[in-house]
Amino acid sequence: MEVFLGALMKPKTAIQRFLSKTLDSSTFTWRQILNLTFPSMLDAMSIMFINVLITALISENGESSVAAVSLVGPIVNLITCMFSGIAAGGTVVVAQYRGAGDESRLRRCIGNVLWLTVAVGVIACMPFLLFPRQVLAMLYRDADPEVMAKAVIYLSGCVWTVIVFTLYTAAFSILRGLGEAKKCLHLSVIINVAYLVFSFLFLNILHQDIRGSVRALMLARVIGAASALVSLLIHKVPVKLKASDIFSFDRRALGATLRVSIPLGLEQIFASCGGLVSQMYLLRLGTTAVAVNAIVNSLQGFLYSPATSVSNVAVAVVGRCVGAEKKEEAYLYGKRCCQMSLFMLTAACLIFYPLLPVLLTPYRLTGEASAMTAKILVAAIPFLLLCWSYSNVMPNVLRAGSDTVFPSAVSLAVMWTVSIGMGYFLAIPAGLGLWGTWLAAWGAWMVRAGIFLARFRSRKWLRGSIARA
Repeated sequence: MEVFLGALMKPKTAIQRFLSKTLDSSTFTWRQILNLTFPSMLDAMSIMFINVLITALISENGESSVAAVSLVGPIVNLITCMFSGIAAGGTVVVAQYRGAGDESRLRRCIGNVLWLTVAVGVIACMPFLLFPRQVLAMLYRDADPEVMAKAVIYLSGCVWTVIVFTLYTAAFSILRGLGEAKKCLHLSVIINVAYLVFSFLFLNILHQDIRGSVRALMLARVIGAASALVSLLIHKVPVKLKASDIFSFDRRALGATLRVSIPLGLEQIFASCGGLVSQMYLLRLGTTAVAVNAIVNSLQGFLYSPATSVSNVAVAVVGRCVGAEKKEEAYLYGKRCCQMSLFMLTAACLIFYPLLPVLLTPYRLTGEASAMTAKILVAAIPFLLLCWSYSNVMPNVLRAGSDTVFPSAVSLAVMWTVSIGMGYFLAIPAGLGLWGTWLAAWGAWMVRAGIFLARFRSRKWLRGSIARA
């Protein structure tokens, strides 16, 4: 990355002039934007790449293992989003306080985000620690017995790893809000490489199947959480924290964090509930459909991971501009972030799709399942290029400008009416099966993209600043 940036920084190049004209402002230079973007992109790609490899490793134990992990996934996501909403809100507020130059309140805000994220995460985990089998039996009555047995093991272990993960999530979100993209990249590399190494050990060498996957996840998250806390508290960051800051209670900073976190957290919670509903009716299509859906999600997530990274950059960049009351620059960077996301998504498609036959090989799918996976991924191309960036990057741009309720309300309404409601109708009553769920998902991207783009152009999202409220 340093070599690449060094080449771009040679004077008087056409690329440099273009980047300067496109990205320079009184708040950021194009070099600073790229220094935020490339580590974040590598971070997102490494996470998704590791997830693809882990799914492939698990698939060697059969479709029942993939299906079990897929069933537990929405439950773990539900638990995680209860505290990750706090952390994500913390990212926005930290970015705005840094832009406003209020260092004292910034330190207290960081402390509030740390303890509140951990507290909410521990409370959220309790029901699933105590009643894992009952929760799964209530949700997935139609599951195959073998799949259900593996799912109970996986959920029981995963919940313990989530408690450890709260520390990592809180520290990571704070570093992202501070603009410490390189530190975030280092942390992602540490936790994901550890997860891959331990997964290979427990799954491929020791052949421990689902139990091995849980053990690998726990060890990786312990290492990641320790590394994240060291990066935040010991390594040099833009603000020096004191012990009193970590356990502080600042009503104004806490209120600002909750103002962003509550709508976002509720959105994520209901989105996870939607994922559970989807899994419940996907089970009626059979274990193969559940496994194919999980693999499509895994590979497609890797495809748009570079574009996803821009969504994270948008929070830090637009949030800092809003905190500094430079609203025209915030609007400009919001537009540029969507354009950068579309560029990265296009480049990723050009690389990804020619390699698709190779990428499907490690999953050990049957011929029918492999063909269905490939067809769904190819059919997604026009929707990815036309709608994905505005549907998924623009909400973070709006939130960074303190427009916290609107994107969450729209996302929930579209999810339950289009993704879930239409998805169920097309998959089950209309008889389209797995294709029905994906047609509904692509339709949801289109609706969200249109609404968020209209909201962005209205500039209503630029009317306030949390840091100066």
